[in-house]
Amino acid sequence: MTMKRKHRCKKRTEQFLIFYIFISILFVASYTLSRYVEVISKNGEIDIAKFNVVINDVHVKDGAPIQFNISKSTTFVNGKIAPSSTGYFEFKIDPSETEVSLEYELIFDLSQLAKEFKLTHYTVNDGENQEITENVVKNDLLLPSLEHGFTKDDAISVKVYWSWEVEEDIVNPDINEYENKNIDVIAIVRQKIN
Repeated sequence: MTMKRKHRCKKRTEQFLIFYIFISILFVASYTLSRYVEVISKNGEIDIAKFNVVINDVHVKDGAPIQFNISKSTTFVNGKIAPSSTGYFEFKIDPSETEVSLEYELIFDLSQLAKEFKLTHYTVNDGENQEITENVVKNDLLLPSLEHGFTKDDAISVKVYWSWEVEEDIVNPDINEYENKNIDVIAIVRQKIN
């Protein structure tokens, strides 16, 4: 019986050694089958396109009020409007510090003026007449060159034409009613997407 016991103990020892050697071989083999790995982490640089539009010498991003030029008249003081007259407001849009195509909107609030005062149409660089819908002027300004973006030569002039047609005379006008009226103009300039 002791012989059997010795034999079993010897067999278990052999099995343990074989198992230990097998695990050791796997452990060593995993390192010998490894490959070289090198990791590099660097900062990459990327330039972001500039966006700065100027309307009538005011940077749009500043949020300052935009003063617009009123066409000159030979019958009333410059910079004023009067009943039974026509003219235009001019907006000079300079995108020279911008490197993306643009969409622009000029939204006019005429609520303080007489109901007969109307915006009729607009032109870009004295081109053909374009329709105004709901007192909003909309247009695109596409990037002329992918090399350098807009330049000073790409500035445009938008003229918004108005008409104030009064059929009857305004008898003894109340000066307070016609003084210091505002036309609020909201200028929205945004990047044109595709």
